[in-house]
Amino acid sequence: MLTPAQQQMISLGLLGLGLYFAVQLARGLAGYLRYRRVAPTAVVAWPAPRPAQMTWLVAMGVLGAATAAVNAWTHRPLHHVVGLALMAAYFLGLVPLARRIRLGLYRDGVWAHRGFVRWEEVARIAFVETPQIVVLLQPRRGGAAFKLPVPGEEYGRVRKILEEKTRAGVLHLEPVILGL
Repeated sequence: MLTPAQQQMISLGLLGLGLYFAVQLARGLAGYLRYRRVAPTAVVAWPAPRPAQMTWLVAMGVLGAATAAVNAWTHRPLHHVVGLALMAAYFLGLVPLARRIRLGLYRDGVWAHRGFVRWEEVARIAFVETPQIVVLLQPRRGGAAFKLPVPGEEYGRVRKILEEKTRAGVLHLEPVILGL
């Protein structure tokens, strides 16, 4: 049997879990709705690579749904059930929904792994040509770069479009100093 202090810690943990996944679901749905508005303007786009851990993500969702159902059946506090249900909704609903987002170049910017970055927000671009081709886009406001994995068959087209955007004045890149 758990002590009241242990039960309180579990309750606080599940409440925190519920709040975290509620925020993630809201952010994810907002991002997907933004993608739906941007999708018709695709210049060149391709499906995102399938995450290696996709099976585990779905398994987490199934486990969360089952645990939420058991908690509901045993009349656990509402925030226990809701926290686990929100986690399940994230992994079973939002993760597969996000897989529908096509990465690539759009009329007004680039859709990369971290989301959409408008052309005017891009400060620098770098191409990493290891076995996988990745375009790194550094935003003007700082922070982590947006990573855009590019399929080999689209590489030439992507470079050409980026050059066209630069020549047309849509893409204003900051000068690079000493290769930094």
